[in-house]
Amino acid sequence: QVNKIDFSETSPEIAMGLHNFVKEVTGNPDPYKDLKDLYNKIAHDLIDELELERRIRHSDDPFDTACRLSIAGNIIDFGLGLDLDKTGVHKSIDESLSASIVGKSTRALQTRIQAAEKILFLTDNAGEIVFDKLLINQLPKERITYVVKGGPIVNDATMEDAIDVGMTNLVRVIDSGAEAQGTILKFCSDEFIEAFHASDLIIAKGQANYETLSDLDDPRIFYLLRAKCQSIANDIGCPKGAFVVI
Repeated sequence: QVNKIDFSETSPEIAMGLHNFVKEVTGNPDPYKDLKDLYNKIAHDLIDELELERRIRHSDDPFDTACRLSIAGNIIDFGLGLDLDKTGVHKSIDESLSASIVGKSTRALQTRIQAAEKILFLTDNAGEIVFDKLLINQLPKERITYVVKGGPIVNDATMEDAIDVGMTNLVRVIDSGAEAQGTILKFCSDEFIEAFHASDLIIAKGQANYETLSDLDDPRIFYLLRAKCQSIANDIGCPKGAFVVI
């Protein structure tokens, strides 16, 4: 109930309670499933139509291009009430290829990846997970554990999405154990917590992961996101809509 919410918690934790209430009242365990399926398809279609894999291969810096495209996919977020369609995702792709990156350079992330033995990749949304594959293909796959949500929450990616888009054919995939946006450690499974502490590099996609983990000041974490709301942009110190690697 709203009158029992502790507003000292992060936005994703507050949202978790609200969305669980909606699922209970409606009897629908995955209200966003149709949207998730649609945007997984839209992402695949755009990758094919725009020949993004070829563009990565032929770019001057394939890692940088793949990283930008992975961030471009972060625009697929229905927790913010965005009026988004295929054209909006296409626009984010176009913007990503020429936008200035706020924070660290993608080269700084690449250097950390090359030195890392165990890499944890925390995903965000369905649809976006397809663009993540472009980046995963530029990484040492044998060192990566890819993390989806422990159950449906808004349009965040779950194990079902990882299987549907073929992520499980590329890297080891686990779930966080929590039906919550972002990564709220107190709700996560023992398997995830073990992987979290064992990793020497963590790539965290999206605003919710920034909201739930940034207070840790953990030097292992690189955040890749689009600053889609003003409060996050203010906290990072960037314009709203910026492409961020910090």
